[in-house]
Amino acid sequence: MGGGTRYKYGAVKVYAVGVYLDSGGVATLKRSGKRGQALFDAVSGSRTAKTLLLRFHRSVGGKAVVDALRDALKGVSKPLVERFEAALKAVLGESVARGAQLYLTCKADSLYVSDAAAPGQTVGGKGLCLALFGVYLGKQPVSQAVKDGFEAGFAALAA
Repeated sequence: MGGGTRYKYGAVKVYAVGVYLDSGGVATLKRSGKRGQALFDAVSGSRTAKTLLLRFHRSVGGKAVVDALRDALKGVSKPLVERFEAALKAVLGESVARGAQLYLTCKADSLYVSDAAAPGQTVGGKGLCLALFGVYLGKQPVSQAVKDGFEAGFAALAA
């Protein structure tokens, strides 16, 4: 659908984010006519399959990625955040290499965390997917470029 780059301190490229939706979800959103924040909220809250793909521009510690994603989640219960954190640690390990890809795939209330090198981990729990997509498509995204890139990609599809 689209995406953009996540910068740290406004200048350091950390990773690119791609936002993917299944074709049924795209068709439903196109028919809805939603735009702007209503569109972003509909995607975040959708129970259809959707994926965030993080591709790292630089090597980074696994703990730094886990901490940043954990801290960005809002309104998620502590036990669910802890399960999410454990799944990320299991997939990422101690370090994330430059060029590594992290897939965060949601369907309904289940999140599947995977990359090309490690077995994936599933975390189930109400609100986790909504909060995770809200990190990038919410009212105060961690990267406006990701949100803008998604909106442009969706607009091109809807045209």
